[in-house]
Amino acid sequence: MEWTIGWWQISVQRVYPSNAQLSQTYNQAASWWHQHLQILGYSYAYRELWRSLKTANILPHNPDKLSICDCGIGTAAFSLAFAQIINPKAHITGVDISSEMLNKAHQKLSQANVNHQICQSDLNALPFADHSFDAVICAHTIEHLPNPEQGLREIVRVLLPGAPLILVVTQSGLLGWLIQSHWGNRCFNQEELSKLIHEVGLTQLQFVPFTLGLARFTSIACIGFKR
Repeated sequence: MEWTIGWWQISVQRVYPSNAQLSQTYNQAASWWHQHLQILGYSYAYRELWRSLKTANILPHNPDKLSICDCGIGTAAFSLAFAQIINPKAHITGVDISSEMLNKAHQKLSQANVNHQICQSDLNALPFADHSFDAVICAHTIEHLPNPEQGLREIVRVLLPGAPLILVVTQSGLLGWLIQSHWGNRCFNQEELSKLIHEVGLTQLQFVPFTLGLARFTSIACIGFKR
């Protein structure tokens, strides 16, 4: 935004946290984050989302060898819901910039006997080969990136052709803006997210509503497939 006042031009530009700042913020939150999600109903909402996708029968079927990457795994709430509802035999590769979040994710996935590995990495430079995963899941992560399109293109790169991305983002609106004011993330409306998804080469986009809990008012979920 820019304003001209007399002989002065004043501009205001959004500043996003650096990787180091983001890592520090979520390292500090890691000890209470999982319980926080449960209290606010997100863990339950994630399970209901996976039930909706399972009922729609649009997820890949390969029960013995399914390889999933969770980008921005946090404390693994989204992965745990996936394993519980969709496929307990899947191998989860969890990626996060926060080492403490990864430690909690490893602990939670181990307790649930979910086959997994964890990797500390920036989402913009995933340390995996092209076409590595049967699906990527990503909840409340790309809104922290200065350039979400770049991060999504990196996600698309590691997907197998025809494989899905299941994406959850913070929704524009009063609650979304309150979240934004605290965590420094951006928010998306459905039109913005749809445009972004198509720009990075995903097709067959479908939005899946959250029907219960706080997530109904704060989050958008969608699924798209790599060409």
